[in-house]
Amino acid sequence: MGRRCALVLSLLAAFGLFAPGNYARAADPVFCGKYANNADKAVKLAKQLKCGFQGLRWGKGTSGHLAWCLIVDETLAQSEADARASELQDCTCHWYADQTMVQIASNIANKCGFTGLRWLDDKQAYFDWCSKMNPGMNAMKNEIKIRDGMLKCC
Repeated sequence: MGRRCALVLSLLAAFGLFAPGNYARAADPVFCGKYANNADKAVKLAKQLKCGFQGLRWGKGTSGHLAWCLIVDETLAQSEADARASELQDCTCHWYADQTMVQIASNIANKCGFTGLRWLDDKQAYFDWCSKMNPGMNAMKNEIKIRDGMLKCC
């Protein structure tokens, strides 16, 4: 056995993660595959949105997320996935509210005169809508696209 492998096994044993009883509680490999893929997608989106997240939760690549998931209880892995999703949702809503306010500023500066809920000058309202309704990136991008189209006609 190589020195690196022996070191990893020693560390796992030291933290109690390589004990025979833990195998019965380890997360299902199919669950872990989905967990790792979702983690990788979340990390990529967070980078795209410039969320600035740090730490292992936001590490690159599926292999680290998969390896971790395979040695922990599925409940722990799910709580980690939920925490990641919550942080990403918060960042996504800030991104959406920021993008919307840039468009509203353009509406005002160019005296386009657009009104209504789509043009409300209230950043918190857009953040709250996103947070409470959880519309998804497609819906938010569609709203931004609609506003962009209207601004092009101004």
